[in-house]
Amino acid sequence: MIKILYASAIIILFISTATFARAGDADSLAEARRLFAAGDYLTAADKALAGGSAEGFALATQITCYYSRYLAPEKDRLPLYESAVEMAATALELEPDNAFVRVQNAHALGRYSQEIGILEAIGEGLAKKVREHIDEALIIEPDNSAAHMLLANWHAAIINNAGFIGRMVYGAEKDEVFAHYAEAIRIAPADVQVRVEYARAILDLDEDDRAGLAREQLDAAFSLPAETAFQKILRSEASEMLKGIPAK
Repeated sequence: MIKILYASAIIILFISTATFARAGDADSLAEARRLFAAGDYLTAADKALAGGSAEGFALATQITCYYSRYLAPEKDRLPLYESAVEMAATALELEPDNAFVRVQNAHALGRYSQEIGILEAIGEGLAKKVREHIDEALIIEPDNSAAHMLLANWHAAIINNAGFIGRMVYGAEKDEVFAHYAEAIRIAPADVQVRVEYARAILDLDEDDRAGLAREQLDAAFSLPAETAFQKILRSEASEMLKGIPAK
């Protein structure tokens, strides 16, 4: 009887500890998102890591990539992207069947690839790795707007940097850029980032023929609320992009 009671106490203690840990992680993630929304990027990333969960490492990856791309001094960008790649890999070890984790692995590797140069990244096999993470994310969660956006950008980056050879080796297609952005917008029509990134892809691929479509996406971005610091950055970026599009 004593042994049974002791075993029961151990089980209850284990469950209570696990529940407390999950609650602590949830609090850390909520605070990280609040800090990120307020524009305190590096503190937000540290807070996301505090719980030690896969989602926390993935969120820290996302925030670090955004900070590096838009706010960090140029000399700090490569080390920040390297750190993001490492955090994303840790998240993947903890939870490989999580779509958000897969998306952030693709995100970090994609940004790192842009920093070192797409052709060098292709030579290192990173284009293949990015695509694998995106494909896995879409298997786990077919209606993941970020995964569709990243896949569209993957096709665009290969086409823009590797041309015909990229198309032949990796199967990159211009039509896939538009198809996956159409999916991303269908899933998340109020996502400012999707609209701005779509406009950028259009201008990089087909500015002469589709400038009007790019302007439509940027106008849509301006019609959406900019409630967070990151959304305000995106709106500012959209403003600069509009200046480069010829008037109708």
